[in-house]
Amino acid sequence: MAIVRVRLRGGPYDGVALSWDVPDADDPPMTYALKLHGPHEATEDVDYRRVGRAPDTATEWIYEAPRSAAG
Repeated sequence: MAIVRVRLRGGPYDGVALSWDVPDADDPPMTYALKLHGPHEATEDVDYRRVGRAPDTATEWIYEAPRSAAG
């Protein structure tokens, strides 16, 4: 396992950077799923898709939410 840095774009987690434990740092999974907890314990799944490496660093990956995800 390896730890990669992930930057999220769009959706409710826009701009969030986090560390993610993945099997291969050079090829992390194509999607990253998060559960958004709303009022009264309702949850909504938000799926982010990998779009590539961050241009300013070779160690950070960018994942983007679909345009329809609430933000």
